[in-house]
Parts: sequence; C-alpha cells; structure tokens
Amino acid sequence: MQIPRMYLERYSLRLARLGMSEQGRFIVAEPKEPPSVISARNLVNAVHKIDARPVAICWDAMDLGFMSALSSEGIAYIRDERNAFLPFIGAVISDEVLGASPAASLSPQSQRIVLNLIAGRWVDCSAGDLARLCGKSAASVSGYLSEIAAIAPGLIMRDGKKRILCDAGLSTETLLDGFEDYLRTPVLERIRLKKVIERTELRAVDALLSGVSALSYMSDLAHNDSVPTVALEKNQVDALRRHMGDRWLEAQWYEPAAIEIEIWSYPVDAPSDISFDTTGLQCVDPFSLYVACAKAEYKEDRLLDAVEQLRRAICQK
Repeated sequence: MQIPRMYLERYSLRLARLGMSEQGRFIVAEPKEPPSVISARNLVNAVHKIDARPVAICWDAMDLGFMSALSSEGIAYIRDERNAFLPFIGAVISDEVLGASPAASLSPQSQRIVLNLIAGRWVDCSAGDLARLCGKSAASVSGYLSEIAAIAPGLIMRDGKKRILCDAGLSTETLLDGFEDYLRTPVLERIRLKKVIERTELRAVDALLSGVSALSYMSDLAHNDSVPTVALEKNQVDALRRHMGDRWLEAQWYEPAAIEIEIWSYPVDAPSDISFDTTGLQCVDPFSLYVACAKAEYKEDRLLDAVEQLRRAICQK
C-alpha cells in the first residue's frame, strides 16, 4: 500500500522465488500496458524505498532494444524462458542479445579492471572508486564499465545514480571463462637487449618478472634466469633507456640477448613476491601473467602445460 497508486495502475506486483535460498527471492512486475524504460526505472526505485528485494520486469513482448535498455540500466527482466536478465543471482539468459552484435575485445584499462575483479580485488567498487584506483577520469571509467557491461551486464549494478562493479557471486573460473575470448595480450612490444641490466637498476624502475621467467615460478616449468623477461610500461622503459645511455644496445633477431623487455599496456596492481627471494624482483600477478602467456601463442608442449597449470591454480582461488 506504500507504493504510489500510479505505479500499481501500470504494473501488477507479485512475489517470486528461484530455488530455496534467500538470494532467489524477488518481486515480479507485470505491466498492464506497454511499459517504457523510464516507467520501469521509476517503479523499481519506488519499490526499493520500501522493500529491499530486487524487482524484475516480466513482459513477453519485449524486443531486443527494450531488453538492452533495461540491462544497461541494471534493471532485471524476464521475457520468456530463453531471455532473462537477473543480476541479483548472476543469471543472464539470451537467445538474441548474445547473437546480436558481438562485444569487442576489452581495451587495456577495461581489461585491467576485469582482471582485478576476477582476482577478487576490486569487487563492489563504484565508478568513482575505480577512477581513483586506475588514475583515470570519471568519463573514461564510464566507458570502461560500458565495455564490461556489453559482455556481462550482470556485473554492473546500480545504486541510485552510482554504477557498481560486482562479481554477481560468480566463481573465478566462471568469470574467466566468460571473459577469456575478450581478453588480449597486454604486451605491446618486446625489446631484446645485448647487455645485462643489474637487478638494482631493474628494481629502480619497478620492473617485474614476466613471460616464461615468471611462469617458471608459478608452475612446474624449470627455472632459467640466465635471460630474464621483465614487464615495464612505456614511461618506465624510457626512464631505463635514459639511465643506461650507451649501454642500451638492442640485439638483432639472430643475436643472443641478455634480457628481454616486454612493454605492457597497463600497470600491474598487485605484483607477486613469489620470485623475490630468489631473484630480487617481483613477478606480475598470476591473473595478468596467465593472460599474457595464454595470448603469446606458445608452440612448445612444456610451455602450454605450464600455462594450463597456472590457469588451474588461479581458478582454485
């Protein structure tokens, strides 16, 4: 009775439940006349003022545009048994949306956000929180969240005007499976140098072990630290080049190298200490390393086995 009459004239409200858990309890709103996204949004906001349970719009005449508009607003819906968006239980069912226009590969910063989410680090962060964590503008973060929502709309929730990044209660493996085809290598360029670089010099620019060098610390792959591979961002490479001066000599493809530098497109937010006691350098984190190695198109069975070991390990976290 606390819901304004104007909404009750447009919608019939019913209690519903999927399964036996409390998480599966929600409210179904069936429109009595063709609804608009605005009326659906206003109804959801009105109900939320007096009831914490999620609201799902249930209408069997929804078209693709209406479903997309509702999901972009974070509004749950049910059209039929083949088309539903229920983010409160992490469910997206579609026979149209997924086949409409495929989402593009994630941009570097969007991928950075997704990997931190899968790793469990940036769960329940608002757009403002993400802007601070990424060091990017609010407008840029809004674009990153839109990229993520195009792939998994259930991961972007709304709290009033805020957009919140959530894991929808999905497992690490489920999230990784869902995003794997949209992830790209973080490595922009590889530079092979003739001269050895001291570990103190590498630490000064926050270099991290990456590639096969890091993989050997996170799998059964044999260690070979004679020619390390390290990850740096472009500004770090420029600083190291200036520091080394005449010692910066790039090896030709046919020449042996003393070190290989990978230029990464985004920073690593949670480096691993697993290699520090042995080498004096940290590694890129397991999730970032997995993407870099999985997209490297290794041909050797020993490397492919090591990448698969790493994937199993991160999916158990």
